[in-house]
Amino acid sequence: MRQIAVFACAFLVGGSAFAADSQLLNLVMPDAQVMAGVNVTTAEISPLGQYLLSQIGNNDKGLQTFIGASGFDPRKDVTEILMASAGKSATPGGLLLAKGTFDVAAITAAVASGKNNQVSTYDGDTLIGSTDPKEMHALAFVGTSIAVAGDLSSVKAALDRSNGVNSISPELAALVQSLSTSEDAWSVSIASVGSLIPNLGTNAPAGNATQLLQLVKNIQSSSGGVQFGQNNVVFSGQAVADTPQDASAMADLVRMASALIAMGAAQNPQAAGAAQLLQSLQVTTTDATVNITASIPEAQIEAALRAVTAKSPAAAARSRRL
Repeated sequence: MRQIAVFACAFLVGGSAFAADSQLLNLVMPDAQVMAGVNVTTAEISPLGQYLLSQIGNNDKGLQTFIGASGFDPRKDVTEILMASAGKSATPGGLLLAKGTFDVAAITAAVASGKNNQVSTYDGDTLIGSTDPKEMHALAFVGTSIAVAGDLSSVKAALDRSNGVNSISPELAALVQSLSTSEDAWSVSIASVGSLIPNLGTNAPAGNATQLLQLVKNIQSSSGGVQFGQNNVVFSGQAVADTPQDASAMADLVRMASALIAMGAAQNPQAAGAAQLLQSLQVTTTDATVNITASIPEAQIEAALRAVTAKSPAAAARSRRL
């Protein structure tokens, strides 16, 4: 199933505001609690997006081989991405949905050539699964403009929904509408962190770490977004705590962490980039909600990414070969 994994990862290559596409939303599970969205088209017209698109995948031989075999290039052929999960730790599963232009026959041939891959139809749609019972991932196409990836049961359930009219919870729908029309890339969760990661902090050491993990565990919902601009990239996020007191404590911890990074930059050059990026960080509270914003020059982010890439083992190996 490696080809399916490559194709699913390829969805994410092109990422980053769009009003969430109604056809993709229709495929989302009605009990979804966690969602995220990005738009390739918006990324292509922003300096940072252009830089990211130029970097991602160029040195991935598996992806390049797949592009050559299928003719599918996620950096050009995908326009929208939507991710969704019911947020149930006991039964993990989710969907990765993409809107774009898909040559289903060519992509199917490339994916199906892999070991244990099996092509079939499900309710008239192309479905690629595995003959190996241990491999439960699947890839499906609804027509030639929508691709669906995820665990097999989630993909089949999405295909079942494609012929009807479905809806997510009103609370989540309102947040998705607001975020997807104002942000270029966004995520939202209406589930508490404690329900998503029930064992968080179970074996944490005593002291500040325990306090931090308890505060994080008590986050009842959260959301965030990124606006790609020509000059600045604006990050924003919100976290709703149990009480105003918890929100205030959480904000104080974020401010303290930012201050420690800034102080450490003097002794640790590797922290200098992070400290520079955090200079515009603003942390405020409104009742039980923590609000975080930062407006960072695009050039700073690109420089930081270049520095990280230059220090990576893969980049070092490439430099030695040159």
